[in-house]
Amino acid sequence: MLTEGYFFEGMRLQHYYNFFLLLLTLYVGSCDVKSNSQSVNNTDSEKVKNPPEWLKLNVDEALPDGNLVTWVPTGKFGTSSLIKVPRYPRSYSSEELDENPVFRDFGITPLSIQDTLKLSGVRNEQISAQLAIASRKNVSKIKVKVNDMMSVDGGILWEKNCKVRVVEYLPVARARSEYVWSPMMEEIIGEEITGNMNPNVVADALVQKNLEFLESYTAQPFWFTFWIPKNTKPGIYKGTVFVETAEFGETKYPLQIVVRNQVLPDADAYNFHLELWTNPSAIAEYYGVDYWSESHWSLIEAYLKDYASRGGKTITTTIIHEPWHKPWLNNSTRSQTAFGYKSMVTWIREKGRGWRFDFSIFDRYVTQSREIGIKGSINAYSLTPFLTKQKILFWDEQTASQKELHLEVEDPEYAQIWKAFLTSFKNHLKEKGWYGETYLGFDEKPEEVLERVVSIIEDSAPELLERIVVAGHTEASDYANNLSVSYMFFPGQPLEGQGKVPVDHAIKLRQKADKITTFYLCAEPAHPNTLTFSPAIESRFIPWLALKHGTDGYLRWAYNNWTPDPFKTPVFLHTQGDDYYVYPGKNGPISSIRWELLREGIEDYELFRIIENSGATSLENLQKAIELATRNQDGRYKVSEDMIEAREILLNKQLTPKSILLSMNKKE
Repeated sequence: MLTEGYFFEGMRLQHYYNFFLLLLTLYVGSCDVKSNSQSVNNTDSEKVKNPPEWLKLNVDEALPDGNLVTWVPTGKFGTSSLIKVPRYPRSYSSEELDENPVFRDFGITPLSIQDTLKLSGVRNEQISAQLAIASRKNVSKIKVKVNDMMSVDGGILWEKNCKVRVVEYLPVARARSEYVWSPMMEEIIGEEITGNMNPNVVADALVQKNLEFLESYTAQPFWFTFWIPKNTKPGIYKGTVFVETAEFGETKYPLQIVVRNQVLPDADAYNFHLELWTNPSAIAEYYGVDYWSESHWSLIEAYLKDYASRGGKTITTTIIHEPWHKPWLNNSTRSQTAFGYKSMVTWIREKGRGWRFDFSIFDRYVTQSREIGIKGSINAYSLTPFLTKQKILFWDEQTASQKELHLEVEDPEYAQIWKAFLTSFKNHLKEKGWYGETYLGFDEKPEEVLERVVSIIEDSAPELLERIVVAGHTEASDYANNLSVSYMFFPGQPLEGQGKVPVDHAIKLRQKADKITTFYLCAEPAHPNTLTFSPAIESRFIPWLALKHGTDGYLRWAYNNWTPDPFKTPVFLHTQGDDYYVYPGKNGPISSIRWELLREGIEDYELFRIIENSGATSLENLQKAIELATRNQDGRYKVSEDMIEAREILLNKQLTPKSILLSMNKKE
């Protein structure tokens, strides 16, 4: 996993202090959200059990007069998706607002029926926004929807291109990583977490359903996702947002979306190199289906399609059982994730003590991924395990039983076995036509280990030396055609200067050599990150960091490594959300605020490249956009306007039809 690595720092002094804070901090209680594997997508918004009167008083002070209060988070529909609405909002003193302007984004200003909800986007793009409601009374049978939107010249944005989802709240839990190497929760969370430790909760999952009940003095946001088809005419589209409850009837709000000239590429043609490690084993285990059954393959397809919809580039395959192992209780080892990883290759030791390999599962996984549209490399993990001895699970024909081999990279048998595998693997890949697309994957391996492995590859499949992918640090650059570097070593981060080769220098050398370079986040750094309780805005500007530092994209070690019930028990070992972007639904993924905003940051990246290549905006303005988007990388202190201003610098008046500009400047 992309976390501790061999730069393990141990217990920092600050963590001794934070251990004391644990006595005063978050108690993780039970959660009303039901696991979708049993409840058929019947999630219920997380409620704090028996909230104290003073918590309700905080909300009462924040709510303006009125029966049902509807408001736009941040005050502007265009930036409303960039915060997670606190479950229990509060009011802010003038001193607090002066100290941290971001608090203004969390204030509640009631929406008037005359207020127009305004958004702007380009064609073939997704746009997100939020409305929130709260009341001093219980509210029931809540429905929020959008109608068809029309432009003056007859263009239509159909209702079906807008999805409205309920924002679900998750309990906040501690993790082991906080006490051995990663930042503590207190270093990460800001205003978006509330709940009086009973438990504390945070908005994240996005569930498509009608909301039957909302408790008094509780905020409930609704997440709008607008999709602008690529054949949409540029112009101003107008429609209506409807908010209906049993107690207060229906209220209508005018909606306006400005569609600009530009057209983004389809996701499979994105330039941004998005690499997430998917885990089909977690799917089988969570849903309780047989491994590699048709039910399993159907579910795998749903998750791979979701990954591909963000422009996912690589196919993560496992060539051994459990490539990511960690030391565990009683001198044992186990997977670092709740469900682990099964091998896609069956290892068989023959009666004559030779080896053969069954690649049928590997073949189907690669074929299915390619058919879905994941066009990048096939990454095979791994010739070396993460933090333990190599554990090879195999079928022994002589004893007709399953066995394990535990080997160090220095063992003679290690080299013999891997040479046999690589020779067979090479021949098989050539038969399938995949040899030139397959990379050998390594996760945080020190240089001396990579040196030993290189000699094994040279003797059996030397061509693969040109196709090695490493997630680690810059000293692995000479080995890796595709290198992902921990963001902890980037300028301004805690480990800047501790790598053998400075990051910026390594990136420039790799650019000249036409090699892929990305950065990765894990449970560290504290900021920026996309953990469950990270400030929402950080997910949006992650792709802008690739523009800032000249990398090709972004990697994260896990897309779907859930716990057995991520809605009730969201942590297995590592900081919450480190190991999954999506949640398991009835027949496929439930999205999250983090996952939607990462996509929209990638769209920003693609738009930036289009504008850059067109020459329509000066290099000075392009750089200014990057600086705005990436300043204040601690999202607790980053105002939401930064992201919109950065976009507007790209979409300047040169690129907007005059008729649209005139209409935009008219008062509503």
